[in-house]
Amino acid sequence: MALPLVFAGLDQVDWSRLCHAYGSAEDIPALLRDLASPAEETAAEAEQELWGSIVHQGTVYTATAPAVPFLARLVAEGVRRSALVGMLGVVAGSVDEHDLPVPGAARDAVATQLGLLLPLLADNDREVRRTTAWTVAQCRSAAGPDARAALWVRWAAESDPAVRADVLTACALLDPDAAEELCSAVLAGDEPAPVQVAALLVTADCGLPWDTQTTARVTALVPLERHGFGALWEREPLQALAKALHTRGDADTAMDVVGSALGRAVALRLQGSEHAQAATTEARWAAESLARRSRTAPARLLPALLPLLDDPATAADVIPLLRTWCQPAPEAVPALLAIAQGNGESADEALAALVCLGAPEATGLLARHLPERPHALKAAYRLATGETRTSSHTHTPGDDRTPLPYDRELLDAIRVRLAAEPSRERRPVFDGGLAATNEPVYLSGLLAAWGRPARAALPELLAALPRHPLPVSRALAAVADPQADAHVIEALRAEARQGPPATRQAAASAFHSLTGDAGPLISVLSELLAKRGNSLDHTVTAAASLREAARPLLPMLHTLLAEPPQSRETMPAIRAALGAAALVWELTGDAQTVLPVIQEGLAWASQAWGQETVKRAAEVACLLGPTAEPLVPDLLPLLDDPELAPALVLGLTSICPEADTLAGLPRTTLADRVLAAARPGSYARSASAVLKACAALGPTAFSDAQLDLIRNLADGDRRIVGAGLQDQIILDDERFRTDARKVLRTLTGNALIS
Repeated sequence: MALPLVFAGLDQVDWSRLCHAYGSAEDIPALLRDLASPAEETAAEAEQELWGSIVHQGTVYTATAPAVPFLARLVAEGVRRSALVGMLGVVAGSVDEHDLPVPGAARDAVATQLGLLLPLLADNDREVRRTTAWTVAQCRSAAGPDARAALWVRWAAESDPAVRADVLTACALLDPDAAEELCSAVLAGDEPAPVQVAALLVTADCGLPWDTQTTARVTALVPLERHGFGALWEREPLQALAKALHTRGDADTAMDVVGSALGRAVALRLQGSEHAQAATTEARWAAESLARRSRTAPARLLPALLPLLDDPATAADVIPLLRTWCQPAPEAVPALLAIAQGNGESADEALAALVCLGAPEATGLLARHLPERPHALKAAYRLATGETRTSSHTHTPGDDRTPLPYDRELLDAIRVRLAAEPSRERRPVFDGGLAATNEPVYLSGLLAAWGRPARAALPELLAALPRHPLPVSRALAAVADPQADAHVIEALRAEARQGPPATRQAAASAFHSLTGDAGPLISVLSELLAKRGNSLDHTVTAAASLREAARPLLPMLHTLLAEPPQSRETMPAIRAALGAAALVWELTGDAQTVLPVIQEGLAWASQAWGQETVKRAAEVACLLGPTAEPLVPDLLPLLDDPELAPALVLGLTSICPEADTLAGLPRTTLADRVLAAARPGSYARSASAVLKACAALGPTAFSDAQLDLIRNLADGDRRIVGAGLQDQIILDDERFRTDARKVLRTLTGNALIS
């Protein structure tokens, strides 16, 4: 090995001026040299260190591109070829560049070394050939004609199906003009299944023609995953096909493909095929993924899913979808009832689905099987308490799922379960222990949702209060009658005087709800404000809920706001200050104290993860109305950030509520900024902020074209909410649609919009 040539110039690079994921890159020369060590342990450790430093989780740094030539030379000398070529591929494919002086510098560095890598397309090791084809493809337009020519030569010579599939994909990515002819030839011929799957993916990705015969080809190959052989492209084939087709506007085709795959899974099950389970899992995952992108997918795919309920081996794959799709499925109820009356986790999941579907039989089943149905209990709790609702925690017309009604049989079962809780054996978390730990929360939450009708459970709640003061205190506040249950009030008063502050706060809050006496809660909150702990922002939020009754806390709030900005360098600290500012404004109207804190929050726009703090600062600015006019110079420069624009526009509309222009900007211009933030894949909170800003701008702000954009938000097939808890995305998006239609009616004056 010609190591002097491999490492020529290595020590001439000023690595101390470069950085990787963990700081200075001064250790890179030693790691590169260790890769060539004859000791396997040394070389392997160096490889792992380089993965973690110069391409940490796909991010590239200033030290990455300078390291590329030495990695390529090591590969050319036969050192850890597959692994290092793969590392170069990750470098070339990175879209997360940290402080690179020139965008794309890392990819260009790999493309420059392709002359050393291309011969590996003919290597005897199939994994080296596969990895090389993938790495060349990651260079995309930077690869150049020599790379394209080398891939076509390999395509003509390659016989291994898995490698041939990778080479086809690489050829299509680097030579899109030839992709259609290449894929058509593959799908019309007798190429091995892995190559056909690759051609199908390229056809979808590149927007090539797709017809019913192409869909039939997909169906015949299901499950597609068995033909992947560990490809580096890192995607589930069927899910990727559906996503690509939907993204390019072929929603109907995407649903036909997934629906046909579901039908194929049923057929394989009936045939007793060894691939039946894999086909079911793959089709179910593709259906779930498509439903989170497409609003029409649940209704379209549900008929194809239901036959899988009839087989216990596949029912478990389907039941979770019925819980989260927000799609009425009365035809599924008989099968779910049959499963729910059985035993095991499937019975629990089936009952949880019945709860979410609003089946009237769910209440009685839960009452009779409460100890064995933790998932169903959790589903009932989440519906009853509104935990499944958006961050505003308010019911919307789009939330048609009905909480379990009060039922005496279920109440009795809850009472028995609460009373027996101290004697039950605690289990490990991975053996149901987590559900057992949360069960008192769920039981108390159901009782709280029923309120006074659940008053018979007061003895069990009082007995559980010392063990679970937070959830039980909330339940007592909802269930007890303050005129008749003096013993409950005394128990809460006693609980508010002892124990950790968090539990005392819960009891004091319940005491305040029942009696109107805020004294114990003020005492606990004063203690927490004085401690300045990590939960300071939650303490301020609790104080704000007291509104006028929080006035005794004003001196401590003023002290908090008077602290220097450098004492608020953490997100909880600045959010606590903003909450305190909002409360001080509400109680005193003291703008001189509040405005500097809002400005401080707006300045977080330049900090990593600072957007939520800026939004909170804008919310506080809204409270001030025209008094917040001095903040306009701080708001305007931030409008170019689509994530911040809705909150900032809300702030501007509160400052200038009647003006045709806000801070010199026409309302129509601001409408453009707001609508630019309404992008597929948004969190529910961000999507909701868009609608609030649109409503605040008013009807005169929107052109016909802009109103059409809002119509598409309400009724387009692509979901706008696409991020957050996976089992919440569809529900949150359905609520967003309802709110979007309401805003559209307000802006157009059209009461007929459904």
